[in-house]
Amino acid sequence: MNGWGSKIRTSLAAGLLGACASVAVLPIPPSAAETAYYHYQYTCHDGALLKTPGSKIEARVAIPKSVRVGERIPLEWTLTASPLASSAKFKAGGQLSVTGSVEVAGLWQGMLDSIGSKEQGELRVDGPLELPTAISGSVATTKEGKLLITPRTLLLDFIPPATKTTINDTDDPNEQVAPIPHQHGPIRYEGSWSYSGKVPRAGFGDYQDDVHETVVQNHSVTVTFAGTGIEYITERHPEMGAVKVELDGYVRSEKPDASLEADGETKVTTRKAQQTLWSFHNLDYRPDHTLKLTNLAPSGKYMLVDAFNVVTDPISLPPRYFRTTCVYTGNPTTATVDVVAASGNGGGSDDDDNDENDNNGNGQITDGDDSARGVIVLSGGGQGHGAPTATATPKPKKTSKASSTPQVRVTPKGGAHTGEAAEADTTAPLLIGYGTALTLGGFAGAFVLRRRRALHGTAGRGRLG
Repeated sequence: MNGWGSKIRTSLAAGLLGACASVAVLPIPPSAAETAYYHYQYTCHDGALLKTPGSKIEARVAIPKSVRVGERIPLEWTLTASPLASSAKFKAGGQLSVTGSVEVAGLWQGMLDSIGSKEQGELRVDGPLELPTAISGSVATTKEGKLLITPRTLLLDFIPPATKTTINDTDDPNEQVAPIPHQHGPIRYEGSWSYSGKVPRAGFGDYQDDVHETVVQNHSVTVTFAGTGIEYITERHPEMGAVKVELDGYVRSEKPDASLEADGETKVTTRKAQQTLWSFHNLDYRPDHTLKLTNLAPSGKYMLVDAFNVVTDPISLPPRYFRTTCVYTGNPTTATVDVVAASGNGGGSDDDDNDENDNNGNGQITDGDDSARGVIVLSGGGQGHGAPTATATPKPKKTSKASSTPQVRVTPKGGAHTGEAAEADTTAPLLIGYGTALTLGGFAGAFVLRRRRALHGTAGRGRLG
């Protein structure tokens, strides 16, 4: 009896091992069982790039259902088609960035920003801007508990590419005295100005071989421009004089003199074309800057306008002029993330010494010192991420490195819904049922096999006497 019982136990063990081996060949992706997806619709307002105020943008946010202490809590946003259109012509190289903010409550209270960016190609007027494929950010905790995550605003920002564009008012070469006042594109002339065209000025070296000129004191020219800087291009010549400069309505102290060399002291002896007499850079980006230049030279002395270089300097922070704010106007579904106890090894890994170098994403928290509450910022994973932007100070104490569980890239299916709850996860029941069937099959097969071997063994002993 003891031998038979031993055989039964051996059979059961063999069956269990066989069933477990069968189940093990079906790996369960962590994301399939741990991630919930939420759909939100936002209404967008403001910003020079928003073609139609009130346009909608839809977001699908992937949020884990539970994580262990020390593991990252990643938030992945996937956005629908862009509601933005270019307000002007831009060369390739502009950057569109998206910041998705969520409110966090429970174990920690504050805001978490997920950030992504997309470099734009050449843009035409009213041409669409492309959104990042996904934006993401994450935090990790050093305590057990619950986090309640509620999406809030989406911010769409644009940084235009650095450019320099020359504007000139090439006109009818037969024009001698223009009407008073008159305007050519963004350049407006007040007073008596003459146009000197291509034929009489050929060989002087002026931009496009033409200029506007006045010999009357206090007559002026005003140019309106979009950008961060401007340069006044004219000639230097002994028969010219000083000009008064007003930028955005403020009179500048300097009075550049076109009868002097660039050092501002030496008298000019010969004509010099396409000279930058005055310039200014690093203004806030706006489309309505104005530069007014007034002739201060005595009557009979010339003031010339050859061209203006309109400049967009390299910009590090997105101009407010382009910012579009998108808000959720209803009551968005709040996601709950359970932070459970870490595994026996503490959830760490062998390369904890490189924690600082691993923070290569754009997760950002905006609630000051979070070390006391056990929250640290970890890397994001969306397209176009740059250097870390974590702002929690002082730096939290070193904790176990976050798990390397991948952040899943998600793609919207069908139309988005307003405030839709998490999608049902149907994979877990199927896998459990399949595993149970394999286990029972393994038990039965092993039992029958042992029974047959026992019967055959008894018959053999009888024949031998």
